[in-house]
Amino acid sequence: MRWTPVDIRQMTFPVGFRGYTPNEVDAFLENLANEIEEILKENADLRERVEDQGQAIAELKKTEGALTNTLLMAQKAIEEIKRNAQKEGELIVRQAEMRAEEITRSAVKDVTHLQGEILNLRRQRDFFVEKIRSLMQNLEKTLQWEDEKAGQREGEASL
Repeated sequence: MRWTPVDIRQMTFPVGFRGYTPNEVDAFLENLANEIEEILKENADLRERVEDQGQAIAELKKTEGALTNTLLMAQKAIEEIKRNAQKEGELIVRQAEMRAEEITRSAVKDVTHLQGEILNLRRQRDFFVEKIRSLMQNLEKTLQWEDEKAGQREGEASL
């Protein structure tokens, strides 16, 4: 049976011969009832605090779960960003390599073309040099012939 402060206050004892002093028993019972009343109030307060703390713990667990999920999502997002950046970097490198190869091919083609033009220009130069030599030889022969003719005319004129 659970005793309440009211039960203790209403408690009566039969008075016997050589029994307890009723005033002392009443004072003891009153003190006991007050202490039990205080203990019950404190117990109720503690239960309320426990309940409040239980709710707070539940809220914290909920928040912890949300934070954990958020952290996991952030980690996944970071990993995805890293993967995308890696892929993008690889793509940029591949494009740069392809562009470099294209530039190299173009440069080789241009060099080959220029070497061909240089060769053609050398041939043309050699051709013109030969032509000029030939013209000079012809001119020299013509001058010699003219000198010979002029010498013959002078020889004929002196006779």
